[in-house]
Amino acid sequence: MQKIQIRKLLLSISFAIFAAVGAASVQAQDVTRGPVYQDKLVDLADVLGRIHSIRVLCNGQSDQYWRTYMRNLLDLEAPSSGYLRSRMVESFNSAYTAEQAVHGDCTVDATRAEGRLSDRGRQLTESLANMAAGETP
Repeated sequence: MQKIQIRKLLLSISFAIFAAVGAASVQAQDVTRGPVYQDKLVDLADVLGRIHSIRVLCNGQSDQYWRTYMRNLLDLEAPSSGYLRSRMVESFNSAYTAEQAVHGDCTVDATRAEGRLSDRGRQLTESLANMAAGETP
């Protein structure tokens, strides 16, 4: 039952995140993004790596939902090789590995961590969308 609730929560969050980041990316195509924006993208990559790790622990290796999401985020925000893309990939991969070390199995603690990470991802996404729309962080 708890897995189903978490899946529903994650699905709704992922739609919100994708819509916000996609809209922000379109609005901000001509805007030079500063270090604060880029740091938030790197933080979001960290959250995605951690949440992907927990999803794989709980659902198996075939669940690549958040990895695919990360690829889409990279295509939107850092489509070409460069410093930002490298930082985002490194952040995702390091966070994935770190979370694997913390949660070796799918436990109640792991699913709680997944919920906290979802909240953090939502906060970062809203902040990124606001920044891309010209609002201050």
